[in-house]
Amino acid sequence: MRLIKLLGMIAAMICVMATTSYAQTGESASTTELTTETAVAAKTIKVKVKGVGCARDLQAISMSVAKVNGVSICETLKKGATTTFSVTFNPSVADEKEIYSAVEDTPGCSNQTARPYKVKL
Repeated sequence: MRLIKLLGMIAAMICVMATTSYAQTGESASTTELTTETAVAAKTIKVKVKGVGCARDLQAISMSVAKVNGVSICETLKKGATTTFSVTFNPSVADEKEIYSAVEDTPGCSNQTARPYKVKL
């Protein structure tokens, strides 16, 4: 009787392990396909911006650009009189004009009605 219970438990464990292994393999394959599609479609540009004065400006611009549909990454590359941002986006969803508009429409941190940032083309 103990032997039958033990064999039943072993069979159940094998079924669970096989199901888990199959689920992990299927999930991994779909994740790889999605990553490959995203990598092919992504485009990275450098955007030079004048008028950035402080760290809050950098944060405000990055958040504004990140809200554009299709933008996946917006990060600061170089700070200074002309600050450079790296923006990665999907060109089938967003274009460079939308990104430039998002930068220039970002309100200043000291004066919320001012639009002090200008894209340098």
